[in-house]
Amino acid sequence: MSRPRPVELEFTAHDDPEVLGTMAVVEAGGTGWINLEPVVDDDHQPPEPGPFAFLGGSTHRVPVATWVPGRRPEGAEARPAAVGLQHATGPRVAGRLRDLGVPLPEGWRVTQDHPRRGLVVTVPAGTDHGTVLEWLLRAAAAVCQVETTGRWRAEVHAGRP
Repeated sequence: MSRPRPVELEFTAHDDPEVLGTMAVVEAGGTGWINLEPVVDDDHQPPEPGPFAFLGGSTHRVPVATWVPGRRPEGAEARPAAVGLQHATGPRVAGRLRDLGVPLPEGWRVTQDHPRRGLVVTVPAGTDHGTVLEWLLRAAAAVCQVETTGRWRAEVHAGRP
């Protein structure tokens, strides 16, 4: 059985009603995730990584942010949502984001901050989707290493990551 193709949405603002509505639908469905990345014109696309790129750090010069909604297993306490950021800016990006004016909101907790695997943060259950989306877009924009169009692409996946 093949997994359905992701649905793509293009948007410009952190308060885009279609993206926020989609986040609510994914959360209510109990499965799925959304990847977000800035749109880059063909003229500004970074070069493809070479054959030995796996030996170095991350190759995500155009960052990819991910949101996975919290889960509420039957009869159990709600689990927090998680956000991730794959980037090519090196180690300890959480501290770098803070220095760039994009600190983690109160109550968010870093669970991984690795130069190759990226940043993973837990988000308290019930956090407003607009707050999550705004932080993800600001964080991704802060570490993006190429010129972007100002537009964003959301890739909505149905199913577990």
